[in-house]
Amino acid sequence: DGAGSARVPASCCGLVGLKPSRGRTPCGPDVGELGFGMACESALTRTVRDAARYLDAIQGPAVGDKYTAPPPLRPYEDELATDPHRLRVAVTTCSWSGAPVDPEVAEAAVRTGRLLEEMGHAVTEASPEADWDAVLRTTMTEMVSIAALLLLAPSRPDPARMEAVSRRILRMAEEMSALDLIAGLDAQNRITRAVGAFFTGYDLLVTPTIARLPAPHGTLRYDDPAHTVESWLRAEFDYGPFTSLFNISGQPAVSLPLAQSRDGLPIGVQLVAPYGREDLLFRVAARLEEAVPWRDRVPPTGLRRVG
Repeated sequence: DGAGSARVPASCCGLVGLKPSRGRTPCGPDVGELGFGMACESALTRTVRDAARYLDAIQGPAVGDKYTAPPPLRPYEDELATDPHRLRVAVTTCSWSGAPVDPEVAEAAVRTGRLLEEMGHAVTEASPEADWDAVLRTTMTEMVSIAALLLLAPSRPDPARMEAVSRRILRMAEEMSALDLIAGLDAQNRITRAVGAFFTGYDLLVTPTIARLPAPHGTLRYDDPAHTVESWLRAEFDYGPFTSLFNISGQPAVSLPLAQSRDGLPIGVQLVAPYGREDLLFRVAARLEEAVPWRDRVPPTGLRRVG
């Protein structure tokens, strides 16, 4: 998950998608950090319990890790039965990119806020500040880190066998100067501190996971040679503008399949907790799963058996 790649498909497929805190899971030994600390390994699960068990299995520093998150006080699975007590919850449906949000998607996040309020939490409408140009610059810096793994490999991939945007990313990585790279990392620092400051006043943030309903394959036109790296990122973030901010800033986040559209398409709602507080994330997610169970949910239109 480098910009939402666990949470976004979870939202589209009616699953749970967890992004742990920066440094919660090891990424070595071959690299010191993934995407300058903006990417981490994760998984999709059907339930909150399985997400907790998964993180229990993989969390913890490896020898020589560049940095680590504060260790949990106990297994994350044990948090599922723990009362989160009264929390200060912020809810927003306004995308930091300015992209429009589908009304059904926005309503799912608003309903989740109302449900948390009914559970006794203090819920208000609020959002971190985010300079979207800085988000784009930082994400392009992250992509250079990923491209470098290919460019520094003993044998480079054949560009003719790659999609158009992949070729653009490799070219951008080759052309970026050291000063451009430092500017991107400086933007990451500014975003991280702004989002961190927001969470000194709130215990939880609720947003949509993506801005639209699940889109047909090919919607983002990754193989369109007319795309630049920036134009493709803007298109991608218009579709999913709520996830990448927390890859940059490092907080844990999870997408929960809390709603469906009128046509039965899955709608994910994202919960974000302060840095290192996966325990809190699991406590709240478990209460929401009890209130809005999804494990046995299927689309209203049956699947047609082929053959």
